[in-house]
Amino acid sequence: GEAVPEIDNAVPLVINADIIIIVGTSMAVYPAAGLVNYATDNCPIFLIDPKIPDTYIKNVSYIQKGASEGLKELKEKLAHI
Repeated sequence: GEAVPEIDNAVPLVINADIIIIVGTSMAVYPAAGLVNYATDNCPIFLIDPKIPDTYIKNVSYIQKGASEGLKELKEKLAHI
């Protein structure tokens, strides 16, 4: 129920993002979790967390690992793009 002071500044960043990387969240805390809804359809989204959230998110590639391991895996994936 707390306000997120920078949420309005985050929206245009997400709209213009080339890639979105989300690390360590259940995607259940709003309004921050709703930011992914502003991503364009061609913006890849990577979510790194040991537990895949129950929430559906379009264009998401899940890496079901902790942050350190997951970021290493993501780095390898992005190196091959």
